[in-house]
Amino acid sequence: MIRAILSGDEDSFWATEAAERRAAGMPPYGRLAGVVISSTEQEAAFELGNQLALNAAPLTAIGAQLFGPAPAPIARLRGRHRVRLLIKADKSAPLQSAIRKWLAPVKLRGDLRLSVDIDPHSFY
Repeated sequence: MIRAILSGDEDSFWATEAAERRAAGMPPYGRLAGVVISSTEQEAAFELGNQLALNAAPLTAIGAQLFGPAPAPIARLRGRHRVRLLIKADKSAPLQSAIRKWLAPVKLRGDLRLSVDIDPHSFY
């Protein structure tokens, strides 16, 4: 890939990138979902993230992998601590319905917020 970039060979770059994405099961050959939990209290955000990680049966039932919780790349934004989880699944997996089942029991308390981004373009 680096050789293709240095030589300006755009076609070779994209072919190499596509092969690596296919091998890793990354979009567009796989699915990702980013989950961000935020709160003014870092402990509360991580507590919910840990609870979700421990109760991931709906995700594992479709063969998805769950990574996290971990501080989001922008860990604090507008006074809120941000925690991220990442879900990786096969292209054909029913990801959205599994996420719906996974999050159904969640009751957000206090100032906790949770957002889900299916096939995110960035990971801030």
